Amino acid sequence: MLLWSATPSARASSDTPPGLDEFGAIAIQDGGRIMPLEAYARRIAVQLTGRTHWSASSGPEAFAGRPATQLLCDLMFKGPDLLRKQLIAVENRPFKRMVGLDPERRFFTAVELASCNGINQLLSSFSEARQASPDAQATRDQRRAVDVRDAVERVAAFANGQALPLVPSGPGKSFRQVGITDTEPGTESVRTALAAVGEAYKAGGSFQPQALQLRQAIAALGTLQPSESRAVSLELFYDHHKPYLLTSIFYILAIILFGLSRLTLRRPLTYVALAAAAVGVAEHILGVGLRVAILDRAPVSNTYEALVWMGLIGIAVGAIAQMINRKGWYLFAGLCAALLSVLFANMVPLGDRTNSLPAVLRSNFWLTIHVLTIVASYGVLAVASVLGHVYLGRELLFAKKPALEHAKRSAPLIVQTYRTIQVGLVMLTAGTILGGVWAAESWGRFWGWDPKETWALISILTYFAVLHARYIRWIMDFGLAAAAVLGFVVIVWTFYGVNYVMATGLHSYGFGSGGEVWVGLWAVVEIAFLIACRIRVVSMRRRTPDTQATPTSVRPSLQA
Repeated sequence: MLLWSATPSARASSDTPPGLDEFGAIAIQDGGRIMPLEAYARRIAVQLTGRTHWSASSGPEAFAGRPATQLLCDLMFKGPDLLRKQLIAVENRPFKRMVGLDPERRFFTAVELASCNGINQLLSSFSEARQASPDAQATRDQRRAVDVRDAVERVAAFANGQALPLVPSGPGKSFRQVGITDTEPGTESVRTALAAVGEAYKAGGSFQPQALQLRQAIAALGTLQPSESRAVSLELFYDHHKPYLLTSIFYILAIILFGLSRLTLRRPLTYVALAAAAVGVAEHILGVGLRVAILDRAPVSNTYEALVWMGLIGIAVGAIAQMINRKGWYLFAGLCAALLSVLFANMVPLGDRTNSLPAVLRSNFWLTIHVLTIVASYGVLAVASVLGHVYLGRELLFAKKPALEHAKRSAPLIVQTYRTIQVGLVMLTAGTILGGVWAAESWGRFWGWDPKETWALISILTYFAVLHARYIRWIMDFGLAAAAVLGFVVIVWTFYGVNYVMATGLHSYGFGSGGEVWVGLWAVVEIAFLIACRIRVVSMRRRTPDTQATPTSVRPSLQA
């Protein structure tokens, strides 16, 4: 299956010019690693248009309904024409109003963006700030202006015949640059073959023979190392197989089947749900494994990788705990946590999913262990949050007779939530300590009250307070379930808010932008859910005689 998926001719589509896949399978060195031109083309598409693909009815005129590799061919072989095509996406309406662009338009030409006075003023102010202080941080609008400038320069570079690093030079060496108008000495044969591809492409129809000749010309001057060739083939398979899309589909199917099994055909539907969950887990593991094999490193460099790793830990913890307590809701909670992690990973800005590994992460054992451990703790605490949601929904909000806190023993779901928080807190604390070990090794201090460090400590103290409050009966079943939900809001701020909203501190390798609307909407929904649960509890308590309340001398047991 791997060989079939990695073979260009096997993926030929009637919607694309013959030869496009052969061209896209050529290796290029970019951003510190080797990848297929197809992946490089998607990077370019994201930088310019914000997406890897657009539908024919909604995309920019130079990219609507076409694959990213075709956009790259246009840039390489028809570059001057694209300078005046509406190609570069500028999405933020307030920013467009501020710099004098039409807020109703989504796409703009490189020419009009380059001559936009508002954008040039933002760039000038940022340049002056950097000259005054090299450590000056760009404002949000300045960062947007820098992104626009980079996109404009990318289009202009292709219009001027930008050479690309296509010819391998040997182990550890940079690829040699090849372009139609300019090329490194010794690569003239590749330039001739590339020019032939360009002529055939501009003429329309098939350029498959020319693309094959280009690959042969490159191979005659240099070949990839076996490990590099394997990574390129794996990346082609990864991009076309889409393991995380399949993961989401099977997780959703499993959750639906588990829900239906509570209504009818309990045993058969449960078995089918378990099978669907198993396939989803297999695809999830495949996705993480492929990224590790392709990039030759642990999944620790960006938000996207952290989220998919978090989801994998969530489902693993849920499965293990379910085997220990077969009457628990652990597996269902793990499935929900894993699904949400994968879905939110797909909302990460595309440019932040494929960034190269920063130097600080490349060979630092302690930092790698720190990130894997602390993100794993997020996955466990996500499971606890889902268990809290299940209790609040099943026992309070949607129950015919909501469970009131008058029993001597805690509800089984509360016990499961409590135990999961305990495990997550241990991992969170261990991960934070490991972060201090890394900081001492790299920065010469164990703790420095960096925003990320501060919020990690706040997260630990939050969950310690929750467990302590439950143990001494300051909060009961409803309180613990609600605290599990609210506690994860603190985790989301530590993980997302510091990087994407505050965007300050020494942990600059984790910064990004985007997704604020979705995260804000999630927070609003969570708060509304808790308010509804609280109203339901208060309403039921008013209808219940005081004699049924929990005696103050009885401590509810935290045993299932």
